Amino acid sequence: MTNKSTKRSTEQENTSVPNKKLKNDSKPKKLKTTKATSLGKGKTIVKSKGKEITKGKPLPKETAKSRKERKILRKKQNPVFELSVKAKKIWEKLRIQKNRLSAEEKGALVQELMSVVTEHDKKLINLAYAHDTSRVLQTCLKQGNKEQREEIFKELNEHIVHMCKDGYAKNIVWKMLKYGTPEERGHVMKSFNDKAYKLIRHSKSAAIVEYAYNNYATAPQRNGMITQLYGKVFRMCRKSDTDTLSEVLEQEEDKKESILGSFKDALVPLVDKSVVIHTIVHKAFYDFFEHCDIQNIKTELIELLRDSLVHMMHTRDGAHVTMNCLWHGSKKDRKVIVKSMKEFVVKLSCEQFGHLPLLTAFDCVDDTVFLKKALILPIVKALDDLIHNKYGRKVVLYLISPRNSSHFLPETVKSLSKGDDNPTSKKAMEQRYLELSEAASPGIIEYLKPKLQELVFDRSLFVVVETVILRCHGDTSELIEGVLSIADMEFVPGQLGANGKLHIIEDQCGHLLIKMLINAESKAREGDDSSESKFSNQLLKSITAEKLASWSACNRGTQILLSLVKSRDENVSATSKKILLEQRSVLEANASVHSTKILLEKLDS
Repeated sequence: MTNKSTKRSTEQENTSVPNKKLKNDSKPKKLKTTKATSLGKGKTIVKSKGKEITKGKPLPKETAKSRKERKILRKKQNPVFELSVKAKKIWEKLRIQKNRLSAEEKGALVQELMSVVTEHDKKLINLAYAHDTSRVLQTCLKQGNKEQREEIFKELNEHIVHMCKDGYAKNIVWKMLKYGTPEERGHVMKSFNDKAYKLIRHSKSAAIVEYAYNNYATAPQRNGMITQLYGKVFRMCRKSDTDTLSEVLEQEEDKKESILGSFKDALVPLVDKSVVIHTIVHKAFYDFFEHCDIQNIKTELIELLRDSLVHMMHTRDGAHVTMNCLWHGSKKDRKVIVKSMKEFVVKLSCEQFGHLPLLTAFDCVDDTVFLKKALILPIVKALDDLIHNKYGRKVVLYLISPRNSSHFLPETVKSLSKGDDNPTSKKAMEQRYLELSEAASPGIIEYLKPKLQELVFDRSLFVVVETVILRCHGDTSELIEGVLSIADMEFVPGQLGANGKLHIIEDQCGHLLIKMLINAESKAREGDDSSESKFSNQLLKSITAEKLASWSACNRGTQILLSLVKSRDENVSATSKKILLEQRSVLEANASVHSTKILLEKLDS
């Protein structure tokens, strides 16, 4: 018994001291555990690789206190520490009580604050570069009176360019522009003119230049800033500060390639993502493509710019830059640009300018299979969003009825047609349009089928139904039947249906849809006698003679009947006349309706 207890106690001694050599000189076992051992509340020892690390142990109060004291001591070493403490106390009153203070009281506090700066033998610029004191100056500019703002401006105006490059001081320049007088703003703009190129390349100052350019710069001031981005050769060649790029190119024809080459070199650094988002940069790129007719110079810039175009398509100038890159770029350039659009195709489609590069891609990219995968499929999937958006609707309509004057302004068509003679596109435009329409039509038709009841009564969307029925390359018979099933309902003048709308032939949009379809089919017969009047013929077959005649009880209904009678399709015209003559008594009963009276005269002629 004694031997066993002695042996056990010896083992305990050996295991309790792991680094001590054992009697048999064997090596001590290494600690492999990484388990945490709890030592009480807030104290944990983690053993890892033979080391003990204490985690979660709170600092003693004395240590925390001394740390705070050291932090205050470091701050006191700042030359403007005492000034900033006093200034912030006044600022707190001005900031927190701004809604309760009168203009005179605010002015007094601002004056007190400025006096504190003078007492400490410092200048306002000493407060501009710290996150807290810069806000003090911003409040002074906002809450101070005209004289105080002028005093602040006079002291800071020499440092504007340097302040623009600082993360905190730039906000003071922002406030100087916002609350300054026109003369003070003019001085800020003038300081930008000579430094615009360097400032626009700096991520912090670029935002200030952009803000000034878009919100406060006059036309001459804008011109002064933008010309700084035209390159060194341009600035050397122009004879006065008011000379435009086109004037300089006209005056210095022998130096044209040198001017444009220098312009291109100046634009290359602006392709950076943090810079290319600004509208002033978009304007510079736009001016380059508008004036550069040297293909190799354009090609070099397009190759560098193609990946960044998606960041500028949302502005007018940026959209036109993208259009130029699509027109004059190589097949590879076009593919890269279209790929970059893929992720944002729905967003771009719904933008005033962003949708234009999409239309340009439909115009000039020969690889329609690639276009279908990259652009058309995402568009078809998002039809519900696009159809209800003013610009998204144009993108959808362009796929099935491109450059149709009913949907696109002459200015838009003229702008798009600038790229028709581009050197890269080889496929005939009519063939390209046909392939795009065939790719988009099935999805558009399927989308419209269950929504006809809603769309035919919508003043913005009924034209989509009309265009799809007339222009889509696919089976539109179900759409025609859907419209006619709505028209086949019994007509009672002035009576609202279950949907809260008048009968389709009396509705403002519905009657126009039917009339436009009949007239479009009639017009198509002018140059092509073989053109089939699908909708008109189906209408005469589906709607009974009694129901057709009942439409004469309202002016809009009779307008539809007149369109049928006047159709250039002889079969449609003859059939409709025959039906209406058989129902003459009904027409005569409605002769008080002005259009019905005209219809009777037409039938008698």
